[in-house]
Amino acid sequence: MDATEYRPDNRLLRLREVTERTGLSRATIYRHISKGTFPRPRKLSSGTIRWHSGIIEDWINTAGTPDN
Repeated sequence: MDATEYRPDNRLLRLREVTERTGLSRATIYRHISKGTFPRPRKLSSGTIRWHSGIIEDWINTAGTPDN
């Protein structure tokens, strides 16, 4: 299933929720984003970004470990 397809649990996550689910710190998440090894967030408005939960879950299941 594609991460953008509808899932009952596919919602928008705040950075705090992403850090809780991945076990990564804020700095580590942004470092991975700049290296292209972590999904980029969606900008909703000025100062508001979110990640789709399905995309984060897919990342955790395929490539994501706190050591990466």
